[in-house]
Amino acid sequence: MVRWRFCVMDTSTRLRAMQDKDQDVHLQAFDKETQNMLKDALKDPDTVDLRKVAAVIINQSLQDPVFCKEACRVCRVIIQAEAKGDNNTFRGHLLNLLQEEYARREETRENDHKRWIGFVSLICSVFHNIKVGSGPMIALVEPIYECLNRMTKFDAVTHEEEVYCLVEQLHRIGKQLENQNETQMSELFCTLRDCFFIESLTSLSRLLLLNIIEFRAGGWEFGESARKYYYSELPN
Repeated sequence: MVRWRFCVMDTSTRLRAMQDKDQDVHLQAFDKETQNMLKDALKDPDTVDLRKVAAVIINQSLQDPVFCKEACRVCRVIIQAEAKGDNNTFRGHLLNLLQEEYARREETRENDHKRWIGFVSLICSVFHNIKVGSGPMIALVEPIYECLNRMTKFDAVTHEEEVYCLVEQLHRIGKQLENQNETQMSELFCTLRDCFFIESLTSLSRLLLLNIIEFRAGGWEFGESARKYYYSELPN
């Protein structure tokens, strides 16, 4: 089994101000006992079971994709707190648990569509928000491409919620992903252009695909006219 590896970087220069800002995280999604465990982890990671902390955060994110951004804030603070002692235990647990979810991704997609979308949202959020040194977690690049490519298959692209998730993630991390592997991004968009012509595609899915195709063609940004068009056409 291939393990996801990450680089251990010198973290002694992390800004305390950034950590203080991130300490203000919202944990209302959890019960009182779990909230206390997470608060302890944020203050002193060495006092709690960090694998359990990572599992709780991941599970909540898979149940509620909206929580993914907040989950990454919590993870980032714990990683920063660990860095004071040149430790990376939590990050290791986080990657290992994500790898376990990744290994059963097809089973998850078949049995729990919401959890599948939650996983894709989470792994992309981790890539976007949690850095190793000054760069992203390179170990996540291939798994993310694999997940996004899975969302271009016929049985996925004909579901609006998967198209929406795919487009949302590409808006968020597309440029970062392309910087890591331009060839794979070009292949992904070649497939997306083919998907655009699938007859059974809904009008919203077609509009979403056109949106992201034009977004990348513009250098991962919209011109003013395109921005006005899509903001007026796409529902909130």
